[in-house]
Amino acid sequence: MKMYSIFTRLSRNLLFFVCMLTGITASANEFYWVGGSGNWSDFSHHWATSSGGSSFYLQIPQSLDNVHFDANSFTTTGRTVTMNVAGACNNM
Repeated sequence: MKMYSIFTRLSRNLLFFVCMLTGITASANEFYWVGGSGNWSDFSHHWATSSGGSSFYLQIPQSLDNVHFDANSFTTTGRTVTMNVAGACNNM
């Protein structure tokens, strides 16, 4: 009987911990491309936290993140974003 009680308590604690982790990591960020042409993987120069911004993310967009290309992304026409790695995003 005592062993069952310990197992039940551990199961509940584990379930709570997993739910907390899922809640922490399952949030989308808004990524804004800035700085003209470049590689998708170059997060420190192109993936800003706001449109036209100068604060950059520490990684490339992930499958839950939203990606934006707007008037502040490129200064002239004919610019490109090179997919030099496998890219992922939720919305573009």
